[in-house]
Amino acid sequence: MTPTSAPSTPTSTATFDNNLARLRLTEPALAERLAQADSADLLWTDSRAGRLTASIDNGGRPLQLASKYDPVAEADKLTNHVDHAKHAGVVVLGFGLGYHVAKIARDMGDSGVLIVFDPDVSVLRASLEKIDHTDWLGRSNIIIADDVVDRAELLSRVDRLGGVLTQGTVIVTHPPTRQLHADALASFSDMFTEALKYCRTNVATALVNAARTARNLCSNLSWYSAGETTNELHNIANGFPAVCVGAGPSLAKNIRLLSNPDVRRNVVIISAQTTLKVLLQHGIKPDFVTALDYAEISKRFYEGLPDLPDVTLVAEPKAHPSILESFPGPVRVTNEDFLDRLLGDLARPIVPIQHGATVAHLSFYLAQHLGCDPIILIGQDLGFSDGLYYCPGTAIHEVWAPELNAFNTLEMMEWQRIVRHRGHLSRQDDVNGRPIFSDEQMLTYLKQFERDFASAPQTIIDATEGGVPKAHTTKVALSQALSDHATKPVPAFPVCNQRTDGDRLQRLIRLLEKRLAETKEIRQLAVRSMPILARMIEHRRDRGRMDDLFRKLQRLQHRITELNDMFELINQLNTIGTFKRARNDRAIRHENITDVHDKQVRQLERDVENIEWLIQASDETLAILGDSLSRVKERR
Repeated sequence: MTPTSAPSTPTSTATFDNNLARLRLTEPALAERLAQADSADLLWTDSRAGRLTASIDNGGRPLQLASKYDPVAEADKLTNHVDHAKHAGVVVLGFGLGYHVAKIARDMGDSGVLIVFDPDVSVLRASLEKIDHTDWLGRSNIIIADDVVDRAELLSRVDRLGGVLTQGTVIVTHPPTRQLHADALASFSDMFTEALKYCRTNVATALVNAARTARNLCSNLSWYSAGETTNELHNIANGFPAVCVGAGPSLAKNIRLLSNPDVRRNVVIISAQTTLKVLLQHGIKPDFVTALDYAEISKRFYEGLPDLPDVTLVAEPKAHPSILESFPGPVRVTNEDFLDRLLGDLARPIVPIQHGATVAHLSFYLAQHLGCDPIILIGQDLGFSDGLYYCPGTAIHEVWAPELNAFNTLEMMEWQRIVRHRGHLSRQDDVNGRPIFSDEQMLTYLKQFERDFASAPQTIIDATEGGVPKAHTTKVALSQALSDHATKPVPAFPVCNQRTDGDRLQRLIRLLEKRLAETKEIRQLAVRSMPILARMIEHRRDRGRMDDLFRKLQRLQHRITELNDMFELINQLNTIGTFKRARNDRAIRHENITDVHDKQVRQLERDVENIEWLIQASDETLAILGDSLSRVKERR
């Protein structure tokens, strides 16, 4: 074996160029950093098994980045705890020479997600100069990150993959990289753990709320198909400051500043529905109120309010219909893909507004839709400032009012609300460096905010005088932010028509009747397929019977394909079934089943479970569409 040192200055080799070309397909920024980086001074040799290996100087002693004897066998051993039938996600800490990464990528295929982190681009470049990894680089289900990645970027990248990662994720650590960069690997591991918690929260919410979301969406079809949308608001306040008002305890410290008429006319005020009454009590009428809550109790936020003809409710269609019905002013709805698919040709083009996890997020997205810049946040504590959950006077306190007495004060109920989730509390430092408690849910919301702030073209000012700090914002007192930016009157907003279009409602009735008929037929087709699948399991070794049964099943499947639009909508409601189907598909793919008939039984059993969930989802869809049809007829 003849040692050969890699050059210390960048070189353009065919291997490196080919690897870089593949990497640019999914990681263009990292590829550019690699193109500009110096290569680590590695000592390259041939291993006894014939594959290249290398070592790096580690404080005067050589550290092997891969085995001197058999790097491929070492990679097999390093990854032998990864079970792709159970683990949909794999996180690799340390690239080394990449043999273990290539092994995971090859075994995983496109059935999972692979995330690779290495903080040393010089070693990564040296490896890509020598070893061909083009067979797996550039895949859409593989993320490669270096030390430039931060929490917001990582979150934005794994967000779309949350449904896969929450089906089981395992970590593989490359020992030499851990020896060289233990702190960096630990930091990334912590960041990924936080991102995974965020994904789990979102996926769990989607699984639990799928039916309720679909019911709310369809209950609001009259508003969505024949009412006012947010289109007229797009860029209407371009370049003017917006103040997004949240319900955090610190709101009490600076809300009074917005009551000054000279200030009020120069800012757009967007209120979460929980803070509307607080603003009105201070003589402040917001321009917009945001709503997206699923629960009917949210209508309590609007009880006892006067008519508000110049305050517009901006609601996501998933909000409980009682919110839109009880708001004493004009209503506009945001875009919703599910309803657009349901409406088909009856859908109207609506400029997209990102969907919010909370009304606070929706308020921020609305400010962006309006074109506001800067966007100023107040009351966004995302922590229990001064041991409180809400700002005094918020609507939730009215909901609690019947329970108050000399032995059960608001302060006590606030504290009970906090300690009820003591298992999820997290100690943080607030904006002033003092200790504060937050919880897992609010930290999840913080991560989403930071992801959004990182990509926002607007200036984001955190004028919340309390709570946890937020990355990618400028911390300024509200008085200073208003003095700097609230310098000229905001233009008038377009008048919102509160009537719905009767002709469109009539067309909607006919469409819903058609969708109900399609759902009934899909359910019937699913029921008819169940005995066919049972007989296929029974006669799996009889080729003639199987061919006949398969032809019968194909005829049913062909008809379902013709009803594909409605079939896809039912599957959007069938989130648990879809989740289980993806997990079963991956398990079957990676299970070591050698007998073809046994594997076929496993697949047929999976199909039976899928059909059972489809029938349940069809029943739910029939109930939801039937209720929606009744509501539309009543509104017409």
